[in-house]
Amino acid sequence: MRFPVIAALLLALAACQPLPHPFEDSAPPPNSPLITPPDSAGIVVLPVTGAPNVTAHDLADAMATALQDNDVPAGTVARNRGSYVLQGKATASGMPDGKMQVTVDWELRGPDGKMTGEQQASTIMTASAWQDSGAGITALAKPAAPQLAKLIASNNPAPVGGADPLIAVHQATGAPGDGDQALATAMAAALRRAQVSLADFPGAVPNYVVEVVVAVAPAVSGKEKVSIAWTLQRPNGDQIGQVKQENAVEAGSLNKVWGLTAFDAANAAAPGITALLDRVKHAPPNAS
Repeated sequence: MRFPVIAALLLALAACQPLPHPFEDSAPPPNSPLITPPDSAGIVVLPVTGAPNVTAHDLADAMATALQDNDVPAGTVARNRGSYVLQGKATASGMPDGKMQVTVDWELRGPDGKMTGEQQASTIMTASAWQDSGAGITALAKPAAPQLAKLIASNNPAPVGGADPLIAVHQATGAPGDGDQALATAMAAALRRAQVSLADFPGAVPNYVVEVVVAVAPAVSGKEKVSIAWTLQRPNGDQIGQVKQENAVEAGSLNKVWGLTAFDAANAAAPGITALLDRVKHAPPNAS
């Protein structure tokens, strides 16, 4: 199930016809989880075998975050039939100085279960850090992420620059956990797949900006309502339109890693943003 959009586009272009809603207004069905994978290929990262329990899960979280930084939908709790599965296998050996040499072999399997590729990462850390998920954990995930991301990279052609406006996606505000960065990363990836030119290179001056604001209501009966507002505006702050989403989640479930949830939300909201872009690009020069 996709992240529903229940309050859609608010077009701020006077004297223009209302923009068609790219999503149907709908309330989520009872007990509908927010954490569901997008329809596009993503990676589900499993806890690392051979690692202490806390470290095993934190390594999976670290890898999911590193994959997100490489524009790949990744998480540790949700999957669909098109998801890839990443499993890490750790080995650790003691060193004369009391530290540990730790190596993680990451194996990526496709939706059919067949091996797609593998990467290895290694580091030296203290024994206590290995037991309690301390310093050095990210070194076992981050270096392997770029190559793993390439294995499921989209084959879509890169957008052609030139006449197209440049869009900047600002880091979100108000999200718990790593949501502020994860939502921005996910929307940038979704717009890139939609052939939107991003202002993500040195010297780029954006024509439009996507701002993201998240609000989490106090928990009620173990659930909390998460609202996301994606606003397309000009660099001077003039609003063009907005896409709003909300859903109920298990209280605290987004307090750490958003994972595939960020990509789910962005994938659902991106068509609304591109529709706003199309409308403003084709509006009369002096529309008022």
